[in-house]
Formats: sequence, structure tokens, C-alpha cells
Amino acid sequence: MMQKQHRQPFLVLMEDPIIHTTERPFCGDPSCPSSEDPALIAEVNEAVKQGLITPEEATLIIQGKTL
Repeated sequence: MMQKQHRQPFLVLMEDPIIHTTERPFCGDPSCPSSEDPALIAEVNEAVKQGLITPEEATLIIQGKTL
């Protein structure tokens, strides 16, 4: 009977520059100050108030976890 070989996963470092656009002002990098920018957060909050997005969606947007 053959034994299965267990391989360790390897880490891939992403070294691409973080790019912010008008459509995507949040990048998802927790060390980036975009996630704490009061003006950007106010825009997202306004979209929640207008009913354009849910609070859950707003959280994902600020975390940079949207497509």
C-alpha cells in the first residue's frame, strides 16, 4: 500500500503596489490608512443611510473585501 506524501503549503508574498481608485478607495491591507480615512468612511456611511448598501456590505467595503 502506498503512503501519501504530505506537503507543506508554501507562502506566496504579494509585492504588487496597493492601488486605490475612485471606485475602490479601500484596499484591504490592514496596515493601510485608507481603512481609517474619515472622509472615505463618511461616504460609505452615507450610502448606508440612503439605503444603497447594507451595514454588512459597508463593513466589507471598508475591509476591502468586495469585488
